[in-house]
Amino acid sequence: MDPDLISDAHLADSPWYKSGVKFSCQSGCVRCCGGAPGDVFVSRAEVDAIAAHMNIPVQEFEDSFVRHYSSGRMSLTERRNGDCILLNEKGCGVYDVRPQQCRDYPFWPEVMKSVFAWIKEADRCPGINVGEIHAAPKIADLLRSQK
Repeated sequence: MDPDLISDAHLADSPWYKSGVKFSCQSGCVRCCGGAPGDVFVSRAEVDAIAAHMNIPVQEFEDSFVRHYSSGRMSLTERRNGDCILLNEKGCGVYDVRPQQCRDYPFWPEVMKSVFAWIKEADRCPGINVGEIHAAPKIADLLRSQK
């Protein structure tokens, strides 16, 4: 996620989503977890929690599932088809301890930057514009936390 995609002024005004937006995960859907390459950034605490959840040593988890960047950031690896390495036939294999980036979806700066971006993401995600209304202040807080 590019934190520069959303400015503080945009967060304050929230012009297009000021009335909130509907979103609810749809049972059995894992489209946000793959199909294209991308980074799922993880913190040290998230790596530790996922390794513990999987009941494997942290170093083994890192060696098998984490990409380290020269910037110091870490990202989960993905399969050749772009699916998250932790995705299995039942869905997310670590759902209870999934990374914050996954918990925040679809409220990512690149998705929330415009109504057009939101509608485009809805082509990929059947939960967008369905179900629970998420209020603009909550969305703005999530976006700020991702900067």
